[in-house]
Amino acid sequence: MLFACENIDRLQCMELQGRALPRGLKAALYDLACAVHDEPLVLAAARILNEGPRHIGIVTGAAVPNHMPVGENDGPFGAVVLAKALMRLGHWVSIYTDNPAAGPLKVLIERLEIDVPIVELELNDLGQQEAIAEDVEVLVAIERLGGNPNGIIYGATGVSRASFRCNVDHLFKTVSALGKPTISIADGGNEIGFGKIYDALCARIPEYKFEEVTTCGGGVYSVVPTDVLVVATSSNIGAYGVVAALALLREDLSICHTPQEETAMVYIGIGLGLTDGGSGIRIAAVDGVPVEDNAAIVQLMRSSVQRALQDTSDRGF
Repeated sequence: MLFACENIDRLQCMELQGRALPRGLKAALYDLACAVHDEPLVLAAARILNEGPRHIGIVTGAAVPNHMPVGENDGPFGAVVLAKALMRLGHWVSIYTDNPAAGPLKVLIERLEIDVPIVELELNDLGQQEAIAEDVEVLVAIERLGGNPNGIIYGATGVSRASFRCNVDHLFKTVSALGKPTISIADGGNEIGFGKIYDALCARIPEYKFEEVTTCGGGVYSVVPTDVLVVATSSNIGAYGVVAALALLREDLSICHTPQEETAMVYIGIGLGLTDGGSGIRIAAVDGVPVEDNAAIVQLMRSSVQRALQDTSDRGF
């Protein structure tokens, strides 16, 4: 199982994104995350999520007015696939997002025929975040921005999202203060969870911190940590990797995501208005990675699980 999870980790960190996103960043982020975990990243997350049953909260959604009105497709797909797997394991799940991103998530949940409430976050409502922290037993961020040293959330290119997207730093800090586990599945350094490796990240790849671009001068890297940080080429792919690790722990291949479902979901997302974050347009890609490539990675994850669950046998010569 350990070797299979290592394979899944490597698969999900392949440098496949388009030219709009920096090359070499994923490998560096992965190396830094591995340095602070004692086992494959997907396995560390899956061990937490395998315990239960518990109430697990998933925070996702990344809308930008006039550019991505209902959000990008990276995050929502991973959230619903992970939610479905967690429901299979007997957990109950809630998904938290901003109002503009809630519509597509509701449709995706209905399509999967699972009972998962979509809770809309209120801008600057710390009381709501404290109530959520009390309610959940595990909290997962999937492609969710975290504040920089000045508490401001930025996109990967240094543009602030603070005026229209709920900053959930307080939520994650409160959950951690209550002694409950937190997980981040992320891909760029500016999301919740990267506080776990913030100093090392600034030292290793300062060129993508974009201090000179950010209005506050604090750069885009987040200082908000989580107990486990899962890095992937896209956050969706990272969520699928965690699901594959759960399938290994439960010895059940059927828990895995499928390439057919991935393909269908991407095209459905286009109809729902979800945007490819790599290009900024509604196409069959996630973070600039074509749907065929993402589906291929999903298939290889399934194959890794399947091989690991097969009994070894003497080939006879």
